[in-house]
Amino acid sequence: MPFHRCAIQREDGAVVATDITVNLEESSSGWHATISANHLTPLVAGETYRLVLDDGRAGPFRVRRNTFAGGAERAIACDGMGALR
Repeated sequence: MPFHRCAIQREDGAVVATDITVNLEESSSGWHATISANHLTPLVAGETYRLVLDDGRAGPFRVRRNTFAGGAERAIACDGMGALR
């Protein structure tokens, strides 16, 4: 699973976060990712956002789960919704 830097946008194009680390897994059935973000990054489970990768590809995703263990960083599990283009 390669690591990328990315930006995250809301569906309306508003930027939620920039310079975020994402661990990306692509397969024939789609893509999944784990985003490492500060606990203040406003990503909500069940909501849809757009991932913009450092290599220029982008695509929508839904937040599956936020894992917060009390530190400043959290792991955010995401499911891609369509291809990264």
